[in-house]
Amino acid sequence: METRPVILGIPDHLDPHVLAAAAELAGALGAPLLCVHVDPTRYPLEELPDGTVRSAPLDPESGDEAIERFPAQLLLQLEAQLDGSGLQWQAHATAGGPGQQLAHLALQHDAALIVLGVRERSMANSIRELLNGSVAVHLTRRQRHPVLLIPPRPPRRAEQIQSS
Repeated sequence: METRPVILGIPDHLDPHVLAAAAELAGALGAPLLCVHVDPTRYPLEELPDGTVRSAPLDPESGDEAIERFPAQLLLQLEAQLDGSGLQWQAHATAGGPGQQLAHLALQHDAALIVLGVRERSMANSIRELLNGSVAVHLTRRQRHPVLLIPPRPPRRAEQIQSS
């Protein structure tokens, strides 16, 4: 019987704290970690037999069809933090609405759960959520897999920094 993976939604800026928590959870479950980056500026056209996704831009004048690639900088971060951990992990890139794509992959892989990092409170993040909706809310309301939200690491207070 194949172990059900833990799916980690990877935003454009990944908090190392969130990756560490997801990796620790996957390790405790003896599950592989599927790290998924979704490009919301494109939409999927076709999933190829090897699991890669052919996509097109939302704006037809902005580019051509392409194979989705995991962002190189994020892949380097994953490798630096996960290689040598003994954890089985894989990076996967796709396109479309992040909530829909993560739910689709969770169903496709019969995931144990989906892990997301919670963005820090800011005006920009509030506006982004207002315009685009919340991925976490979409996932918790529209699919059957458990969703674990990892809050941002609280900022260190001055006295903690001085005693370190």
